[in-house]
Amino acid sequence: MEETEGCPHAWALFDRLVELSAGDRQAVLEREAQDPALRREVKALLSEFERMGEEAECAPPEQTLAAGTVLDKWQVEALIGRGGMGEVYLVSRIGGDFEQRAALKLLSRMDSAEERARFAAERRILARLEHPGVARLLDGGEHEGMPYAVMEYVEGASITSHARELSLRQQILLLLQACAAVEHAHRHLVVHRDLKPGNMLVDTQGRLRLLDFGIAKRLAPDRTGGDGATQVIRASPDYCAPEQLSGEPVSTATDVYALGVIAFELLTGERPWKLGGLPIIRAMDRLRTQEPPRPSARLAGARRRLVAGDLDSIVLKALQTRPERRYATMGALADDLRAWLDGRPVKAREGTWGYLALRALQRHKVAAGLGAAVLLSLTAGLAATAWQAREAALERDMARREAARNLAVSDYLSLMFRTAGELEGTADVTARMVLDRAAERLHEEFSDSPESYADLSLALAELYLQLNDYAGARPLLTRLLEQPGVPPGQRAMAQHDLAQLRFRDEHQADAASLLREAQAFWATDPGRYRDQLLDSRLLQSQIEFADGQAEQALLTLTDALPERVELSGAGHRDTAVLVNNIGNAYFRLGRFEEAITHFQRADAIWRALGRSRSTDALNTLNNWAGAEYRLGRIEQAVGLFERALELRRELYGPSAAMAALLNNLGKALLQLQRHDEAIGLLREAIRMGREHAGGDTSTVVLSAGMGLVDALVLAGDQAQARSELTWLEPAVHESRGPEHLLAGLLGISQARLLHAEGRTGEARERLASTRAHLESLGAPATGALAQVAELEASIL
Repeated sequence: MEETEGCPHAWALFDRLVELSAGDRQAVLEREAQDPALRREVKALLSEFERMGEEAECAPPEQTLAAGTVLDKWQVEALIGRGGMGEVYLVSRIGGDFEQRAALKLLSRMDSAEERARFAAERRILARLEHPGVARLLDGGEHEGMPYAVMEYVEGASITSHARELSLRQQILLLLQACAAVEHAHRHLVVHRDLKPGNMLVDTQGRLRLLDFGIAKRLAPDRTGGDGATQVIRASPDYCAPEQLSGEPVSTATDVYALGVIAFELLTGERPWKLGGLPIIRAMDRLRTQEPPRPSARLAGARRRLVAGDLDSIVLKALQTRPERRYATMGALADDLRAWLDGRPVKAREGTWGYLALRALQRHKVAAGLGAAVLLSLTAGLAATAWQAREAALERDMARREAARNLAVSDYLSLMFRTAGELEGTADVTARMVLDRAAERLHEEFSDSPESYADLSLALAELYLQLNDYAGARPLLTRLLEQPGVPPGQRAMAQHDLAQLRFRDEHQADAASLLREAQAFWATDPGRYRDQLLDSRLLQSQIEFADGQAEQALLTLTDALPERVELSGAGHRDTAVLVNNIGNAYFRLGRFEEAITHFQRADAIWRALGRSRSTDALNTLNNWAGAEYRLGRIEQAVGLFERALELRRELYGPSAAMAALLNNLGKALLQLQRHDEAIGLLREAIRMGREHAGGDTSTVVLSAGMGLVDALVLAGDQAQARSELTWLEPAVHESRGPEHLLAGLLGISQARLLHAEGRTGEARERLASTRAHLESLGAPATGALAQVAELEASIL
């Protein structure tokens, strides 16, 4: 069957051949193109390509301006660039009080009044662009009828050259710098129209700067004269959007397309296609008949896995042939890049349960409900430490077992769709409803495949934890461990997960036993399971602290830090998780300044990684705020709590984590005598905790309840405070028992209310018994004992 002109096969073979020497092309063409029509098409493409190359190799004309030429207050030093629109010179300012070097672009001669007026208008617009990512327009004028523009001179490497030594995450951060600069120009109604690596330089501080903003493409035609069959693209052809090639109006979507090409090049090291040197009609034929390749198709190994999926979709959306199908704005493209950095769903793939569920698996946002209550309520079992480690560890584990996991996830997503469709008569199918039905049918669907059953049980448990539904996760993990034939790797992961839940439920002995079993398996191959063993130190430290071994808990973490830095690097996410948890350990020992040092170090890593809006960073902010609170720096603490709460409301919505953060902020506001605000926040924390954290007996609800009693007492509403105790007292004693730390904290609230009611003798008795109880608990009760001492002093 003969191929048609411009077919994808012809273009694919053409791409391969142009990388070869002219001598090798013919032999490969004869071997690869057996079909006569295909061979004719490719030979025609090669002929045009070689002819254009010969034209391009002609000796360039001499430079227009000699060194030493003066244009107003600028003196030419050297020619530093030449393009279709003119020449670029390095110039220096003369006759002023200071030295300044700049880049002077001498444009093609402009003879019409309309062209001159347009150039003057453009220069005024560009002069107003003030952005750190845009090289500023400094001056302009004419020289012998040729207009020129003087721009800020930037010394640096092109974005593609600079990006070669960067990690994938750092490359995305670099693209975000470009998005910000271009978006700034778009807001000022300026479209660049010639985005390419040569116009995007990265200086020695790692800052990206855009050059030639709008001038060349606004003043110079996109094509040379001639008919469509022979016209040749002169300006940055590989980065031109289809509408530029066809002569249609350009828009901000034109810049989105160009940045999509650059993103493709950063991710893969090559452009999606080669258009340079081709006639416009050929270039248009290529874009019309050939879909852009997925970036991951040009990659292999681990990088291919990282790029496949979301980054593929982001780039392909930017490279849509029709402008209206691309991102509507540069900001929308940036939003998707930030979503990828944070592990959130990207809009380029939005709209399906399957995708959202898969992103949930990849994000592992387990820490969301567990870290915020620890500092002010002094309940060590809720620290975010182990959960943050779990988040990082599962991402690595998924990569190592990708083939098996992908099959299981595929089956799982199919199950999700089926169960959603069977919920007849339900107007709003929620995530929890679909999860519940999927969990119910899991055993019958996969009972004959222990490995798939194990993978899906772990996956479903993760999704329940995304919703802070610990009751939904527990039976999945428990049943998994009861199943015969579960592969030991999945069994160890389930033991670790269930250990965290058991620890959260105050069953420390069970948690310790499960953790030891998981660690014992990983220790059989410490090289393979090095990550898991390191991450398990976080839960191990929590258990040690709960057992009264506070110094050992700190040592467990600090001993792990050098190995973590060696394995992952000082600026890696896993290192930040560990540093954050070392800060928590110092916090529990009352060494708050050392804790803050570690929280600040972790916060700096989150920012450098572009994760300042992630759950990791929010947990660090909360912990940092708690340390400031304990040092008496209440205003600083409130500011940090408010920042964390604002981000959590914006990004994640109601959850156990938000309930805990509301609790912490409410208690901090009490210290500033902002009683009404505190009461409102604490009531909201109780409502949210009851819904998302497990009812009246969840730690966050109990902690917020005690805070509410204290707030009502300080506001003078003793009757309402007494009313709140009617549910709070039985909830504490029945769920935790009289020897628990929370029982001691409740005793402090009871004593405070008794004192406010004028029952001073009873208040002293309650404080005395509470002190004795707390002293028996050791280090975990240090903060509570400080509250006892403060209240004793006020009663005396």
